[in-house]
Amino acid sequence: MKSEQFDVVISGGGVVGMTLACALAQNGLSVALVEYSDLAPSLNEEFDGRSYAISYAPYVMMKTLGLWDRIGHQAQPINEIHITDGHSPLFLHFDEQDLGDGPLGQMVEVRHLRSGLFDALAEEKNITLISPDHITDVTHSPGAAHLTLNSGRTLSCALVISAEGRQSPLRERMGIKVQNWDYNQTAIVTTVQHEIDHAGTAYERFYPSGPFAILPLRDKRSSIVWCEPPELAKSLMSLSDAAFDAELAKKFGDFLGEVTHMGRRWSYPLSSQLADDYLAERFCLIGDAAHGIHPIAGQGFNLGLRDIAALAEVLVDAKRLGGDLGSEFTLERYVRWRRTDNNILALGMDGLTRFFSNDIAPLRLARQVGLSLVGELPPLKKFFMRHARGTVGKLPKLLKGEKL
Repeated sequence: MKSEQFDVVISGGGVVGMTLACALAQNGLSVALVEYSDLAPSLNEEFDGRSYAISYAPYVMMKTLGLWDRIGHQAQPINEIHITDGHSPLFLHFDEQDLGDGPLGQMVEVRHLRSGLFDALAEEKNITLISPDHITDVTHSPGAAHLTLNSGRTLSCALVISAEGRQSPLRERMGIKVQNWDYNQTAIVTTVQHEIDHAGTAYERFYPSGPFAILPLRDKRSSIVWCEPPELAKSLMSLSDAAFDAELAKKFGDFLGEVTHMGRRWSYPLSSQLADDYLAERFCLIGDAAHGIHPIAGQGFNLGLRDIAALAEVLVDAKRLGGDLGSEFTLERYVRWRRTDNNILALGMDGLTRFFSNDIAPLRLARQVGLSLVGELPPLKKFFMRHARGTVGKLPKLLKGEKL
């Protein structure tokens, strides 16, 4: 059987893999997107209960790629963020008016992201979607990687990219190790309906047992991320709907009126991990395959989108200059651009998680003083806001709204 030729093969058809495929294909690269499972069920409401907070710079990239036109009507702008330390009366308040250039972020349910990206893939002539299938063997010759799929299909390309997530099989096959650490927390994720409109406000409360986030969705709904030790989370997951709603009401409070969870509940163990390297021979990592972080600040997906902006620019530049897309020389530019930023944020989120998940009195006092200090110093407050929005540092073109 003759091998099919592509510039790039992406393994992993989640939202990061699909977005990267669109970014590359729009700029003239031929892309094969290989996904282990059938993508159609992943568009179903019951497949994944998560929602993503897309920060400002990645939102600009999605608009620049024309993808926001397919997603934006399902998005809920985040206009304000309230951060509190447990039941303390002190809180930190971020408002879109503090910077004056639009919402702090956009909340989108994963199912709507998948659906919009799937439609974009179907219309892009430079993308070949191969699903369900997966890579079972990788070999190399000068200038190319050769892939054998489970179906027997064979592909050749200059570069293989793993967007397979934290448990990436290809990362393991290519010999890249990861460093893991566990938080002894499980996140319960569900969607709730409430009587009073949230006015686009997100709430994050930090408790010693773990954070509790209320993230605004459309139509008087919010996404809940409720973090607790594994045994307590298991107990909460086993409750009847009525009993769970009663426990949720205690945690949630009554500021949005009566609250009722909608549909399923999901649970996810929480940990962080960092890959020891991003590269192997004609191979690179992107998104959660390279770095997985605690969802304490909702930055995990945004890091993946920032990876996409950098890698797409590197590969499109190399293609136009006649360079080798899979060479270490080409890919080291991507690594220099993203690895330090990813590691700093991952370690920062780790420190923040441990700092807030601790009820020692001196740390509790330090948290309260810190929240108050940031709130009272506008330059410091704006510094944190710009970092959260992803608008600092040497930005790739797509994050600035520039086409490649």
